[in-house]
Amino acid sequence: MDKKSVGLSAETQAILAEIEQTGWFLEGQDIARFALAFAIRNAVADGTTKNADTRWAVGNFDASGKIRTVLAALYPQYDEPVRLMEHLVNEGLQLLSTRMRSGAIGPGDLMS
Repeated sequence: MDKKSVGLSAETQAILAEIEQTGWFLEGQDIARFALAFAIRNAVADGTTKNADTRWAVGNFDASGKIRTVLAALYPQYDEPVRLMEHLVNEGLQLLSTRMRSGAIGPGDLMS
């Protein structure tokens, strides 16, 4: 059974807070959506995130359902889109943190 919310691990909550302090995004959900797209761009495989604490209701995070539609097209073998969304957000935040710590901070630097 799929989840009803998108959560973050303790580690990725800290990464999100660090990125929020840069002022690059208006709110945490914007960062999380960017992280999800960044994970997809970097060909992160499907999976799940363990020990994720609820952060956003899926109805708020993906109100239109368009993210779930895109995930169904890109990961047709995966039948739990919210768990996948959560996994990609967490993995994307990890990737962003690695890039930021490497000194690659400009938008062009973030793309592989």
